[in-house]
Amino acid sequence: MKKISILILIMLIQTSLLALKIEDNNIVDQRGNKIEKKIYKKIVILDPAAVEVLYLLGGEDNIVAIGTTARSPIWPEEKTKKLPGVGSITKPSIEQILTYQPDLVILNAMSENIISSLKERKLNYIMGMGSSFEDILQNLEVYGVIIGKDTEAKELSEEYRNKLSIIKNKVEKNKENKKGVFIYSTSPMMVFNSSSLPGKILKTLGIKNIADGIVGGRPILSPEYLITENPDFIAGAMSIKTKDDILNSNPFVKETKAGKTGAIFILDSNKILRPTPRVIDALEELEAEILKFNK
Repeated sequence: MKKISILILIMLIQTSLLALKIEDNNIVDQRGNKIEKKIYKKIVILDPAAVEVLYLLGGEDNIVAIGTTARSPIWPEEKTKKLPGVGSITKPSIEQILTYQPDLVILNAMSENIISSLKERKLNYIMGMGSSFEDILQNLEVYGVIIGKDTEAKELSEEYRNKLSIIKNKVEKNKENKKGVFIYSTSPMMVFNSSSLPGKILKTLGIKNIADGIVGGRPILSPEYLITENPDFIAGAMSIKTKDDILNSNPFVKETKAGKTGAIFILDSNKILRPTPRVIDALEELEAEILKFNK
């Protein structure tokens, strides 16, 4: 029993390794950066995921400016496109950030290059990241504390945990032994591995990710491998905009189960790639699409 308890503890630590956490009266990120646990009212955000989370919580009034993205819009686009910018998320301008006199700057991994400048000016900063659903929901609750919406954040977090629980129970009761894959490029056909958020969506749905059998951080599906694995469905994202983009990418796609049944889906890239609760919405949407083809 002791060994089992230790194993469970290790698993819990690993699942929230990248999440923000509260220690004593501080908020701490995965790099050990600390800020005081309090409400911040003038936040510059260089992490699109954090922008989306604050909007989910109704905390947009706490945002004074954001880092812009080159191609992928930040949800809800009709509102975020009106926010002032401080340069791109990869090359933010410290001068522009300073003009807003922020009491907090939220970074992502692509904006680490300004950390030394923030330290020199004694500006508060943290970096929000997440590689699992638990990370995402833990970050949600911490962001709630940061903007004074902790009650709303806990309620929303519980709502999403319930969604996950319902989906997992369905999967456990109706094991289908399905195979699928998320692709983000058709020429060549490049896919998401299991360590990615799309990969975790497949795992949660009890679906074998055919990309698991391919070596490399950016696996490429060969036509022969695609035919051999014969996926039950194919989901497209990023540069892939329509089902026809996938179906017409090479003749072998139409020879798979997915191609023959039409089980080819396009999902919002921002929903499945950004570590926000919206990835759980995407999981729910994909489950609904798959169920249509199980009838």
